[in-house]
Amino acid sequence: MKICVIGCLLCSMLSGQILYEEYFTDGGMQLDWHPWFETGGIGDSMRVLSDPTTPGGDGWAGVISNEVMGVAGLTYAGDPGLEDYSIEAWIYTVVSTAAGPYNGIAMRMQADSGFYYRLVADFDDDQRIRLGMFTGGMFPIVIRDWSSVEIPGGVPATSSWHKFKLVIVEDSIWAYYDDVLLPDCPFIDNTIQKGYFGVYVFNMAATDSTVCDNIIVRAEPTGVAELGHEAPSLLTVQPNPFTHETDIKWQITDNRQEVVLKVYDISGRLVRNLFGLSSVTGHQLSVRWDGRDAAGKVLAPGVYFIQDEHGEHLGKVVKLH
Repeated sequence: MKICVIGCLLCSMLSGQILYEEYFTDGGMQLDWHPWFETGGIGDSMRVLSDPTTPGGDGWAGVISNEVMGVAGLTYAGDPGLEDYSIEAWIYTVVSTAAGPYNGIAMRMQADSGFYYRLVADFDDDQRIRLGMFTGGMFPIVIRDWSSVEIPGGVPATSSWHKFKLVIVEDSIWAYYDDVLLPDCPFIDNTIQKGYFGVYVFNMAATDSTVCDNIIVRAEPTGVAELGHEAPSLLTVQPNPFTHETDIKWQITDNRQEVVLKVYDISGRLVRNLFGLSSVTGHQLSVRWDGRDAAGKVLAPGVYFIQDEHGEHLGKVVKLH
């Protein structure tokens, strides 16, 4: 019975409940879009554009320009309390030999501080995809650039539609381009905890636009959060975060001499069983984990959850690159 319940929970969490959708069908908008930058009450908000090339095939798309700000254009929707979620969208990426625009998406946008994460294409002479964040300064903090052979399908030769996706769960960030996970994901950063989602354009030298379509935002729960009774005070993980190995210790309230410790990834998939032995006193168990799965393969960086065989003593550990 317990296995069935856990299986159902995992299936529901992995499916990702749709929170918001925007298809610009029939020339209208389903969501309320707002300008990030405003001057005198006028800002660069979302408009609807007739476009026969849209991936959805209905001939309508959204467009955001940088006409008011002059450098960057950014529009947002959703709720300021959004935490663990994903945004995917088709973005018309502009290829230019001159200093061209950045086209892409943004998430965890905080209107009060101006902080947000963004994933953009920069297909001028730089020929790259960039993941970064704004934290109040004039220039973004670069988390990772991908160029050349790291870009799935290579750098496009002409302007065209491509699918962008960002997933952020707790402090782990995954970036996708054309449904392919980009190298070195996930990245660990907890600077921005929650916020709106949006569409982004930037060009220092001219007025430009980002055309978008089929925007879908899904809830991305933390895999095993509902599978056990949380008792973090009974468990310690050191070091945490870790790179190569970490020691896991936890208190028990009975006389068990051995406990099976289960390690789950962020999706709720069981990746490793660890066997912990009790100390001389019989009330503390410990085990060392080398960051590998059951087959001995080094696991990707990210957030992992640990619990004992009875679903108790749930804790979190972060594996770095």
